[in-house]
Amino acid sequence: MATSNYPGSLDDYSTLPSSGTPITVSSHYFGPAITNIEAELGTDPAGNHTNVKDRLDQVDSAMGFKNRIIGGNFSTNPWQRGTSFTGVTSAYTADRFKLLEFSSAVVDLDKTADAPTISEAGVFTQHCLDVDVTTADTSIGATEYVFIEQKIEGYNVSDLGFGQSGTRYVTLSFWHKHTKTGTQSVVLQNSAQDRSYVAEYTQTTTDTWEKAEITIPVDTSGTWDYTNGVGLRVQFNMAAGSTYSGTAGSWAGSALFGSSNQVNNLDSTSNNFKIALVQLEAGDKATRFETRSVGQELVLCQRYFQAFGTNASTGAKDSTLSSTFGLFDQNTIPAGNCFANFTLSTTMRSQPTFVALGAFNGSGVDLSNTNWGPFTVTSDIFRHIAILKNTNTMTTNQTCVKLSFTLSAEL
Repeated sequence: MATSNYPGSLDDYSTLPSSGTPITVSSHYFGPAITNIEAELGTDPAGNHTNVKDRLDQVDSAMGFKNRIIGGNFSTNPWQRGTSFTGVTSAYTADRFKLLEFSSAVVDLDKTADAPTISEAGVFTQHCLDVDVTTADTSIGATEYVFIEQKIEGYNVSDLGFGQSGTRYVTLSFWHKHTKTGTQSVVLQNSAQDRSYVAEYTQTTTDTWEKAEITIPVDTSGTWDYTNGVGLRVQFNMAAGSTYSGTAGSWAGSALFGSSNQVNNLDSTSNNFKIALVQLEAGDKATRFETRSVGQELVLCQRYFQAFGTNASTGAKDSTLSSTFGLFDQNTIPAGNCFANFTLSTTMRSQPTFVALGAFNGSGVDLSNTNWGPFTVTSDIFRHIAILKNTNTMTTNQTCVKLSFTLSAEL
């Protein structure tokens, strides 16, 4: 149910009544519509119709995937790879969020217990994505850039109609807390990165939580993916050289990563760049952040990445965790091969890349043996059941092995 065509207040359509005078619904152009809506949703507790739009927003949120950003609440984001990353260059950190760093600066990234308050944001959250500059780059070269990106699958934004004719909008809202004040920028791009929209926002007060609400017209040109490829890129720029900087406020036919007015968030080791409660939605207004359960968020993330037998804080292999498989006794399998059938947590976006981290016996002893891999039966094997094998020699009667591995189908 789209809410962008409803008034923010009935006062938008009529002269304000004198102080203390109740609003008469019937006197407004939208009165009959509001009356019918309230008949379905129930009149607000005060009986003065002022929260009808909030009620519609609540229904919108309850109906599901309003927010196209996955993991935008960093308290419920699964952080399957760990919660602290040192010297990040080009890597996924929080689930669905990738840091791309091409400069002489060095940054760390953490899940940090810092967030806007419930009175500020309207929802309670406790964490943010925090980029900490540990080596500064005071002079950004023409081809240098650093940004945080989420690639949204085509299926999840196809209804927005990028590349199709007509006037439509999307709105990106998020909270930001940057040490560096001044003009900052975000970018929307297509998969090929030959269509870019740069938008600006401002960090007014250093190291203070502030909210950005940015409405962007849907592009009617270019080639856009509507299936399981990259449907839309959303980027938060920290610094961009002149090659990748452009004018804000319109679609451009090139790869732009930031505004030409963008400040350099990398110019001091005192700088932090924090974001929280990231939301992208259809329409020309920002609505309340959509709250999804931790279970829903995990399943959405596992379409792209799944970790088994790994420590949630570090992403490293962990012998104490329960990715345990009953394997055939080595003595009964030719050439020492061991097999295990495994059902994935959810169907993944595509056949994923398997990375073995380690294997432990039933007593938690590291077998020092990572030669595990997919046993290819069909091209569809990873969508439902993974069959794993090990061709190295194993100790006799090792019938219980804990495997630690990851599966990635990231965009």
